[in-house]
Amino acid sequence: MQPESHNSNPDKHWFTLQLLKPYRKQLFFGFLSLLIVDVLDVLPPIIIKTAVDSVENGPGTKRLYYCGLILVSAAVIQSFFRFLWRRYFLGTSHKAVYDLRKMLFSHLLKLPFHYFSRTRTGDIMSKLTNDLQEIRFMLGIGLLIMLDASFYLLTIPFIMLYMSSRLTLITLVSLVFIPILVFSVSRAIHNRSKDVQARLSDLSSQSEENISGIRIIKGFRCEESELKKFNRVGLEFVRDKIRLANVDSIFHPALDLVIAASMVILMLFGGKMVIAGEITLGVFIAFQAYLLKLSWPMMAIGWVINLYQRAMASLERCLQILIEPPADEHKRKPPVNFENLGLEVENLCFCYPDNEKPALKNVSFSLPQGKTLGITGPAGCGKTTLLRLLVNLFDVSSGSIKIGGHDIAELDQQQLRSLFSMVSQETFLFSETIRENILFARENKIDADLAESYARKAGLEPDLKEFPEKLETMLGERGVNLSGGQKQRVSLARAMAADRPFLLLDDCTSAVDTETEKEILYGLKEAGKQRTCIIVSHRMVSLQNADQIIYLVDGQIAESGTHRQLLELKGHYAKTWERQRLKEELERGLS
Repeated sequence: MQPESHNSNPDKHWFTLQLLKPYRKQLFFGFLSLLIVDVLDVLPPIIIKTAVDSVENGPGTKRLYYCGLILVSAAVIQSFFRFLWRRYFLGTSHKAVYDLRKMLFSHLLKLPFHYFSRTRTGDIMSKLTNDLQEIRFMLGIGLLIMLDASFYLLTIPFIMLYMSSRLTLITLVSLVFIPILVFSVSRAIHNRSKDVQARLSDLSSQSEENISGIRIIKGFRCEESELKKFNRVGLEFVRDKIRLANVDSIFHPALDLVIAASMVILMLFGGKMVIAGEITLGVFIAFQAYLLKLSWPMMAIGWVINLYQRAMASLERCLQILIEPPADEHKRKPPVNFENLGLEVENLCFCYPDNEKPALKNVSFSLPQGKTLGITGPAGCGKTTLLRLLVNLFDVSSGSIKIGGHDIAELDQQQLRSLFSMVSQETFLFSETIRENILFARENKIDADLAESYARKAGLEPDLKEFPEKLETMLGERGVNLSGGQKQRVSLARAMAADRPFLLLDDCTSAVDTETEKEILYGLKEAGKQRTCIIVSHRMVSLQNADQIIYLVDGQIAESGTHRQLLELKGHYAKTWERQRLKEELERGLS
């Protein structure tokens, strides 16, 4: 189930019904169980009336026994069916919200790359946890209370009218203020609930950001300033939470006041009617019991309104994810049979959204299958952008990228991505074992020998010997218990283990020393003899054995050729090579 359109907000009520639609059968049995419980719950006042009237009219011991037996039997039957309605209603709410959570997560995986660059992780996490919990309350206990309260409101007043129409009209007149009260506060609850959930998202984002960057915070001794930021966001959350609580604190006592007024009216007018003989004592006692039972649905109205408005506010926030249009990459296209996997880039231009300056301009080159391309240049020249365009994380502004003669824009994107394995600058590792991280893209994730072989090729073997659990070492969040160089090598092993035709390396050896880098490059050469490699690096030594090297300046190819050809040009590449060579010799001399 998906919203009808990605361009407009779907109706929240229609969407809620669609969530519950697969569980019609369970809800029907839940409603049936609730109906039996409620029918048995409205009988006791009538039975008590009968017992009191029988005592008042004369000896009626046998009738009292019957009344007691009926009350006990009703309580036993109610207990069994209460268990059933709890199981059906509350169980259904958990299942429906699980479906919604799965739907949200599945849609998130289909959203384009730029959605996550403009959306805070904490905001997404808040929607997947706190907002879904509010929706679950509405679909479970909220729906149950609404049906329960509706039954009492549709039955008890008619029973009271049957016993005494005059007393019913007198005692229930004060209850007309309840709809007015509900209408006056419902919009306030809705708006303030949205504010609370938004502040909770801010709090989640701040917490997630601080915990992820705890090393930076401690390194710069900025604990106090970050604590002040957290306190500021926390106080905003408390402020909005109190504003919402203020509405509740007025609403519920007001309901209690209306109900208390009804009880006072019953005592005054009902007592006089008993003395005057217009009604029996049993009717008066039954009226009092029914009025108390009516107090529950009256209070339940406030609770349901509160749950409903909070849930609708949360559902609006969740639908903000579902109405985001998915990337075109998830529109399946017929697979292509490639005769070769040569790469051709022609007049490639690209400009990031909301940025007037182009990141790439008229970039053209060709790379035969199995060859290695090196890309270098100053910071911000478009090296990483070029790799992102190759795997179609962004659509090109103009020009084309072709693999085996096929434009990647026309290819099925899942097939396209299956051709590439990539090591990015921002290393990300999962909170799993080193073995599971290395074999992440493999179907067989338990082959320790295979993982070890790729760890060796990535230059990770000496580090593994230092870990007590070797490959089975469990990593912390984002690999926090590894050094920068170790994380890069695990990522490189993961990319090589994927065993795909194209290997993209985005400055993946920046955190290792020169000697270790040479070992890694040698292992890479041995592992990728039939693989097309594209290596982005600011270190020229990483690129000197590449079949072709391009030097980018301001998003354009300034120089292109082999290592020897570029040195002979005595241009940008040659000057940078000489500068790095002198720096390395100086560092070697100082050491």
